[in-house]
Amino acid sequence: MVNGDLLAKHCAAYKMSRDSAGEYHKQLFTLHPELASHYDAEDIDPDSIPKAQKFQMRGQQELSNFFRLPKVVDQERPWRSALSEFKEVYSEIDFPMAEFNKVGDAFLAAMEKHAGGVTAEQKKEWEALFAKAYGDMKTWGWY
Repeated sequence: MVNGDLLAKHCAAYKMSRDSAGEYHKQLFTLHPELASHYDAEDIDPDSIPKAQKFQMRGQQELSNFFRLPKVVDQERPWRSALSEFKEVYSEIDFPMAEFNKVGDAFLAAMEKHAGGVTAEQKKEWEALFAKAYGDMKTWGWY
């Protein structure tokens, strides 16, 4: 069982700004350069990502989706609804849902930088949340 309260408090610590909103994609493309093509970013230096308006806006949207997950992890309908937000965003850019298992480390890297770090307990809980999300997506036939 995921400790949603712990993770919701961690989300609240994220200092959202234009630059920090783009941090998630910078980390995603640095850790998984093969995913940049889904965002038409394969030729962009990852260090310039946080300054790009496109990724500031996408980052705000995707981070908001991530931040919603801990609040609903124990509620079946809201959980599926929250995950469907990722499905909708990713379908717009042909990002395969099967690749969702790669986003957790980029999210945690952004949290490390802009949410005051990531403790061992927080990391364990985030990993459990992402594993649950990925497993549920597979159960629902999303990939």
